[in-house]
Amino acid sequence: MRVIKSHVFNSQIDRGSGATFEDFELVQCRFDNCAISLTTEIAKRAKVRNVRLERCESVNCDIGPAIFDNVIVDGLLTNDLLIMWGPLFKHVTLKGKIGELKINTEVHFVDRRAEIQAPFDAARVAFYDDVDWALDIREAKFREFDLHGVPARLVRRDPATQVVVTRQRALQDDWRSRLSPKNEYWPFVVDMFLQDGEPETGLLSPQGKCDKQH
Repeated sequence: MRVIKSHVFNSQIDRGSGATFEDFELVQCRFDNCAISLTTEIAKRAKVRNVRLERCESVNCDIGPAIFDNVIVDGLLTNDLLIMWGPLFKHVTLKGKIGELKINTEVHFVDRRAEIQAPFDAARVAFYDDVDWALDIREAKFREFDLHGVPARLVRRDPATQVVVTRQRALQDDWRSRLSPKNEYWPFVVDMFLQDGEPETGLLSPQGKCDKQH
């Protein structure tokens, strides 16, 4: 496995190449205005396989509907919310201090037409039918994390701080009475989840600031 240390990647853009990026380790690298798998064509998704990132940093980056297989991210600093648009995961581990991360089901930040989104939705269902586990977040300390599209049964999590909320459970009001009056975070996030129309979502207790790691 090739190891790259302390390298700065500037404006490296993968736009619908369908390429496979595999068998390397990045240590204390910085991605500045980079992007991977920017496409609305399902056949042109990028694949990331057998890759490890350790104490890396993302600055103004974009991640499209790539397929991640056997990937470890151990510490990731973000300058803002890093959004992943329609990714798929198989045996992906997030651990250490992670900044602000959101995983969406949509594959494009603006174009939500059915003819664009529907093939990816169907592919996502078929993909996860053949996966034993998708994400392991048990050792991750997120500053912010919003997870959509990955079935809860395929997420390895810490039940004390990382919970799954189903639509059926969220529609019942009894859970609200058990919260502290000072807890305004959970009701707001659950209400946003109910507006999305999804069957389930993952919610995490914030773990504090993602301090500078290198």
